[in-house]
Amino acid sequence: MIQKLLGRQLNIAVEVEIPFSSSAEAEAAVKALIPDNINFPKGLSMKMFSRGSRLAIELTGKNIPTATILSTLDEILEHISVAKKVMAG
Repeated sequence: MIQKLLGRQLNIAVEVEIPFSSSAEAEAAVKALIPDNINFPKGLSMKMFSRGSRLAIELTGKNIPTATILSTLDEILEHISVAKKVMAG
Protein backbone atom coordinates (compact mmCIF):
# COMPACT_ATOMS: atom_id res chain seq x y z
CA MET A 1 0.00 0.00 0.00
CA ILE A 2 2.77 2.48 0.93
CA GLN A 3 4.72 1.68 -2.25
CA LYS A 4 1.57 2.32 -4.29
CA LEU A 5 1.09 5.70 -2.58
CA LEU A 6 4.76 6.67 -2.97
CA GLY A 7 4.58 6.06 -6.71
CA ARG A 8 1.66 8.47 -7.23
CA GLN A 9 1.84 12.08 -8.32
CA LEU A 10 -0.30 14.53 -6.38
CA ASN A 11 -1.58 18.06 -6.42
CA ILE A 12 -0.92 19.37 -2.91
CA ALA A 13 -1.42 22.32 -0.64
CA VAL A 14 0.15 21.90 2.80
CA GLU A 15 0.37 24.46 5.58
CA VAL A 16 2.55 23.85 8.62
CA GLU A 17 3.07 26.13 11.61
CA ILE A 18 5.97 25.68 14.02
CA PRO A 19 5.84 27.48 17.39
CA PHE A 20 8.80 29.55 18.62
CA SER A 21 9.34 31.27 21.96
CA SER A 22 8.72 34.72 20.48
CA SER A 23 7.87 36.55 17.28
CA ALA A 24 11.50 37.72 17.09
CA GLU A 25 12.70 34.09 17.06
CA ALA A 26 10.14 33.15 14.40
CA GLU A 27 11.27 36.07 12.22
CA ALA A 28 14.93 35.17 12.76
CA ALA A 29 14.21 31.58 11.69
CA VAL A 30 12.54 32.78 8.49
CA LYS A 31 15.55 34.96 7.65
CA ALA A 32 17.99 32.15 8.45
CA LEU A 33 16.12 29.63 6.30
CA ILE A 34 15.52 31.79 3.21
CA PRO A 35 18.83 30.74 1.55
CA ASP A 36 17.75 27.09 1.83
CA ASN A 37 14.57 27.73 -0.14
CA ILE A 38 15.98 27.63 -3.65
CA ASN A 39 16.19 24.96 -6.34
CA PHE A 40 12.88 23.33 -5.50
CA PRO A 41 11.72 20.43 -7.65
CA LYS A 42 9.78 21.48 -10.75
CA GLY A 43 6.13 22.17 -9.94
CA LEU A 44 6.73 22.57 -6.20
CA SER A 45 6.78 25.95 -4.46
CA MET A 46 6.99 27.18 -0.90
CA LYS A 47 6.24 30.35 1.00
CA MET A 48 7.67 30.83 4.48
CA PHE A 49 6.83 33.67 6.84
CA SER A 50 6.33 34.46 10.51
CA ARG A 51 2.86 34.64 11.96
CA GLY A 52 3.27 36.02 15.45
CA SER A 53 5.51 33.60 17.35
CA ARG A 54 4.98 30.89 14.73
CA LEU A 55 6.89 30.09 11.58
CA ALA A 56 4.38 29.32 8.82
CA ILE A 57 5.13 27.26 5.73
CA GLU A 58 2.85 26.93 2.72
CA LEU A 59 3.93 24.20 0.30
CA THR A 60 2.05 23.83 -2.99
CA GLY A 61 2.59 21.65 -5.99
CA LYS A 62 1.01 20.14 -9.06
CA ASN A 63 1.74 16.64 -10.35
CA ILE A 64 4.48 16.09 -7.77
CA PRO A 65 5.63 12.57 -6.86
CA THR A 66 4.62 11.69 -3.31
CA ALA A 67 8.21 10.74 -2.43
CA THR A 68 9.40 14.21 -3.52
CA ILE A 69 6.80 15.89 -1.31
CA LEU A 70 7.75 13.78 1.71
CA SER A 71 11.50 14.26 1.27
CA THR A 72 11.08 18.03 0.77
CA LEU A 73 8.97 18.35 3.93
CA ASP A 74 11.47 16.24 5.84
CA GLU A 75 14.35 18.47 4.74
CA ILE A 76 12.48 21.68 5.59
CA LEU A 77 11.57 20.41 9.05
CA GLU A 78 15.16 19.29 9.67
CA HIS A 79 16.42 22.81 8.83
CA ILE A 80 13.85 24.31 11.21
CA SER A 81 14.91 21.90 13.94
CA VAL A 82 18.54 22.98 13.54
CA ALA A 83 17.51 26.66 13.65
CA LYS A 84 15.55 26.08 16.86
CA LYS A 85 18.52 24.31 18.49
CA VAL A 86 20.89 27.15 17.55
CA MET A 87 18.52 29.74 19.01
CA ALA A 88 18.16 27.73 22.21
CA GLY A 89 21.92 27.98 22.68
